[in-house]
Order: sequence, then C-alpha cells, then structure tokens
Amino acid sequence: MKSNIFSMIIYFIITLLYNSCSNDAFVGNIDLKFCGKCANTGQWTVDSFDYNPCFKTNAECLDWAKKNGYSDKQCVLCN
Repeated sequence: MKSNIFSMIIYFIITLLYNSCSNDAFVGNIDLKFCGKCANTGQWTVDSFDYNPCFKTNAECLDWAKKNGYSDKQCVLCN
C-alpha cells in the first residue's frame, strides 16, 4: 500500500514538473531593463547595473554614456 502511494506521489510530481517546464518559450521574449532610480519616470538611462543618472532625451543619455566609458551600452526608456 505504501509503495502505491509513493508511486502516485512521484507520478504527480513528474507530471507537474513536465507540464510546468514544457511551455517556457516566452522566456526568450523578456526584455530586461535596469532603470534603477529612473524606473517609471519616462526618462532615459544607460542599460547597466550601475546607478546612472536619468536623462530627458536619448541623445543626452548617449552623449553621457560616451563621455563616461559606457560607449558599448545602449540607453533604455524607463516607462
């Protein structure tokens, strides 16, 4: 009797894991933005883990990024 209950529990766990992991295609569409203090302000900031200042335009943000060693980073709009 105990082996039947154990088998059923294992079956449900495996079924749950299989069904929950099979549809993870949406993960590739997640767009991660690191806005920090600029989050939800509608302003621009350099896309990095650092706490960079907020800018009103993309051009200002890119100019600051170029002058401060972030020329390889893009600016993101923090909505």
